[in-house]
Amino acid sequence: MAKARAPRHIQRWVRHASAAHEDAWRERLAFLGTGLVIHARPRTRLIRLEAYASGKVLGQLSQEFGGKLERIDTMEIAARANAPRRPLRINSGFAVMDAHGTWPASAAKPRVLLRIAGAMAFGTGEHATTSACLRFLLHESKRIGKEWTLLDIGTGSGILAIAAEKLGAKRVEAFDYDERAIKAAQANVRRNRCRLIKIGRKNLLQWKPRMRHPLVMANVFSEILRMAAPQIVASVRPGGCLVLSGILRPQEKETLATFRALGLSPEAVARRGKWVTIQMRSPETRKRGAVQRQ
Repeated sequence: MAKARAPRHIQRWVRHASAAHEDAWRERLAFLGTGLVIHARPRTRLIRLEAYASGKVLGQLSQEFGGKLERIDTMEIAARANAPRRPLRINSGFAVMDAHGTWPASAAKPRVLLRIAGAMAFGTGEHATTSACLRFLLHESKRIGKEWTLLDIGTGSGILAIAAEKLGAKRVEAFDYDERAIKAAQANVRRNRCRLIKIGRKNLLQWKPRMRHPLVMANVFSEILRMAAPQIVASVRPGGCLVLSGILRPQEKETLATFRALGLSPEAVARRGKWVTIQMRSPETRKRGAVQRQ
């Protein structure tokens, strides 16, 4: 039997609503799963609802609740994502470039050079959240010692997982919910000749960690970060580092408060444009009942 192809066109539904009714909208639209994104509106009492799906479901939402409905060409998005990109140098020894690009002959080649094809997956290095995560990863990899492992939550293109192996991680666990992201990440893993990365498909809100890691990176929407905070914190080894990204500036305080309440302490914050990336540290000791390393 032929394998069904992903639809070329999907729909996006956008509607503004009162922030006071956010919980009601989450419950009403829970059937959309990760196809629903809710953005806070700075200095207003509004939220922005965005939903992505194929088929007629969003048309029905539009008829019932109003809002704006538009069609998105996934092939066009993929073509833009795969357009040639300039090499991105994170520091003198580390850079990211297009999967099929050529390093400029006039520039000194870095010790670590990742070749990343974005396709429909997020994370080619240019976005503020990805570049901030890479910089935090570079810094932490220098102080973490030997035999360290990484958990990459919301791996997208796999760029952070691949960077971790190149920087010395002995094992990397990565997952995403989007099947297209998983395929893109697996292709990038092969392209960069990585051997220590395990990539799987998981729903973060239903996932339960089976081991702790000295370094955990979670680059997903801040609403999901807060909802999954207990699981994320349980995956960090005592004394370990947690990097949170995908956070909009108006959501920074609320996100920090959520993870502080679970015992983590902030160490550094990177703000670029409207995006925020936070590095936090787990306490050296944990309460009984936390997840034990297997």
